[in-house]
Amino acid sequence: MAKKVFIGVGHGGSDPGAVAGGLKEKEVNLAVALACKAELERHGVAVRMSRTKDETDSLEQRIKECNAYAPDLALDIHHNAGGGDGAEVFYHYKGGVSKVLAQNVLDAIVAAGQNSRGIKVKLNAQGRDYFGFIRQTVAPAVIVEGAFLDNKADVQFIDTAAEQTAEGVAIAKGILKTLGVAWVPEVRYTVTVAGLDRSAAEKLAAEMKTKGFSASVKVA
Repeated sequence: MAKKVFIGVGHGGSDPGAVAGGLKEKEVNLAVALACKAELERHGVAVRMSRTKDETDSLEQRIKECNAYAPDLALDIHHNAGGGDGAEVFYHYKGGVSKVLAQNVLDAIVAAGQNSRGIKVKLNAQGRDYFGFIRQTVAPAVIVEGAFLDNKADVQFIDTAAEQTAEGVAIAKGILKTLGVAWVPEVRYTVTVAGLDRSAAEKLAAEMKTKGFSASVKVA
């Protein structure tokens, strides 16, 4: 039976989350989550996301959907604000698989080029997990904070479609390691288009770049 992962996508709809530098957290979260989902599915992991488009998605809904799905692992994807630097991952105060998942995900994000703020526990006044997603989900769960959108240096890790995809793939690598599934690099291909005039070639290259691909124009 395939392993199952639930991905909560922070904010959405009327709740943009952090907003800075032309970026909205809800949009970055979704792009990263979709890339993570695709990478996990490429390795045979079944994935359920709390949302796949821009819509209002409450914490209560995410927790309910997660528990109904009964995944092996769960994570909630967010991005920070407040002027800090780097990625951090919160895990269940009792440790266990949640802590292992947090460390594996953070290690993979750091390997992709981000700075580390460490893996952490945050407690409420009752001495339990502060974050409802970690406290109330049945599966081992973590909250990922990938970067600070209001830090001009830190946001360079996440401010393009290609970088958001890279973060999603990195998170997937950490999940796969926790599940005991070996990561296999994806085979990439190069496409050459000849016979265009310069204007058409530059237009096509620009379009490819907006979709996260590298592209250049050369004289044939």
